Amino acid sequence: MLKADIDSGRTGDKVAHYDPGLSQLGTDDEAAGNPPSHDRVALARATEAASPRVQAAAKPQGRNAWVLPLFTGAIVLIPVVIGTLLFVLDR
Repeated sequence: MLKADIDSGRTGDKVAHYDPGLSQLGTDDEAAGNPPSHDRVALARATEAASPRVQAAAKPQGRNAWVLPLFTGAIVLIPVVIGTLLFVLDR
C-alpha cells in the first residue's frame, strides 16, 4: 500500500507514475525474517503522507496545465492566419 501511495504521488516524493522497481518495499526485511506488522505499515503510510501543498508541488504541471494547450494553439493558429492573409492580399 505504501508503494502505491508513493507511485500515485500522495507522498509528494515523485510525480504520479508507476515505478518499475525490482523489489517491493519491505522485501529486505521479509527476507531477513522480520516482516512488518500491520501497525508498522499503517504508521509508515500515515507518516509518509504529504500535505496537500506538497502533493500539489509534486505535480509537474500544477495549476499551469493551460500553458501547453495555449502554446500549441498559438503555434497552429499563427501560420493559418498569416497564410490566410497572404492568400487574400495576393488576389
